[in-house]
Amino acid sequence: MHGWSRRRALVGAAVLLLAAGMISGAVASRLETAPRPHVGPPGAPARERAAPAASPAPWWAPLPAAAGPFTPVELVVERLRVRAPVEVKGVDAHRTMEAPDRADDAAWYPFTARPGASGNAVFSGHRDFGRVGDQAIFWNLDRLQPGDLVDVVSAERTELRYRVSRTWDYPVADIPMSQVLGTDASQELTLITCSGSFHHGAGYDRRLVVRAVRVP
Repeated sequence: MHGWSRRRALVGAAVLLLAAGMISGAVASRLETAPRPHVGPPGAPARERAAPAASPAPWWAPLPAAAGPFTPVELVVERLRVRAPVEVKGVDAHRTMEAPDRADDAAWYPFTARPGASGNAVFSGHRDFGRVGDQAIFWNLDRLQPGDLVDVVSAERTELRYRVSRTWDYPVADIPMSQVLGTDASQELTLITCSGSFHHGAGYDRRLVVRAVRVP
């Protein structure tokens, strides 16, 4: 019960996360406006992430199933062809959830559930990084649809699979953080990134939230 109380306290402290500009806040002072890159067909001179596959491709072979909860080391979003190392992050001195340090990494927060445990394992990632339009791992997160698969990998190279169930797009001022970070009896996973329009000095004005449930 002590661990549960601590988790609830930390989740409460992190409610300021997105209102403070979680993803863009870490880099907003370095962001410059740039044209949104053209998203072309496969083979176009854009980064591969700009043209995700229409369905899971054989570049990712499922791993053996994990036997119990674990600290994640890699996040795989099959439709987007994203394989991201996972940074373990927390809450900073301003009570804001820390963003990943690198464009190609995801962050997981240990005050949320570990994959394989009951509750909600929360991950975040950058939409862009360095300047507006320079794509990061979650540039195409809005292309996920119910049924798409997300894999979370352990240090032992085992995994748990989650299936996307719902997505939301919230204005920063109205995001219900207690629900976004909330836990219940099921095993869930949440992905968060920026969306909407970028405003200098304030960052992006919306947040995209993707919820997935564990595949039995």
